[in-house]
Parts: sequence; C-alpha cells; structure tokens
Amino acid sequence: MSSEQSNQGEKQVVTLEELLARAEELRQSIEVLDATLNTYLSHYRELQLAIDTLKNLDEKPSSGYIVLDRLSSVMIPATIAENWSSSLIVNLGSGFYLKTNKEKALEILSKRLQGLEKTINDIQSRRRLLAEEYTSIQRILSQVFQTQMQQETQ
Repeated sequence: MSSEQSNQGEKQVVTLEELLARAEELRQSIEVLDATLNTYLSHYRELQLAIDTLKNLDEKPSSGYIVLDRLSSVMIPATIAENWSSSLIVNLGSGFYLKTNKEKALEILSKRLQGLEKTINDIQSRRRLLAEEYTSIQRILSQVFQTQMQQETQ
C-alpha cells in the first residue's frame, strides 16, 4: 500500500512501511525532546529559586538551618556571617567557581537563566514541529487503514 504526495508538481510515492518507520522515528524523537525539556525545566526552576533566594535573603548576620538535599530530608544548623553578600561562590560550570559579590552573582545567574530560556524555547519549537509532522502522518495512516478496512468489508 502506498500514499502519494505532491511535491512542487512532482508525485512522490511513499510506502506504508516508510510512513510507519517515520512515525516511529518521530515518536522516539519527541520522547527524547520531552526528557531533555524536563531536565532543562528542572534546571530553570532550580536556578530561579537560587536567584529568588539570593534577592530575598536578609543581609544581616543570622542563624538557622539549611537543607542538605532537595527532598528536605535533613537540615543542619548554619550561621550566615556578617558581609556574606561580598563573598559568594558561584558555579560557572566545568568545575570552575568564582568568588564574587551578591550583585555579580545575580548577574551571572540571570544570564544563565536567559540562556536556559532560549534553549527551552528552541527545544519546544523543535518538539512542536515534530509533533505536527507526527500528527499529519497519524492522520494519513488512519485514512489508509480506514480505506483498507472498508475495502475488506466490501
């Protein structure tokens, strides 16, 4: 069984097997993009939380508890020293860290957040295109199978 498509006045024949293979390839690509997107969205939320916490953290010395893990399983006592905002350490990636002040740290984190936004938007755009093609192929396959079933019942 084959489906015909018009491409700039030329007819192109695509077999049912090729359509099924392309649909499977698209489905797998969409799954990979979904997993990648979820990872980047998780990083985005963590980075946004770090920025919000830095902005709202009181600059006076204080003490309290800090969480050791993301599930808040354990907290340990901690003291925030005087002038803490002038000696922050920011992870730059690839094992590099920068000792800086609060303003510079917020600037670095905000730029990283902007980069993540662009990456997330790019991934969402690619996913949207793949999903549109996948949906189109699914419609074609559905029509082919309906036609085939109608022919079998006649």
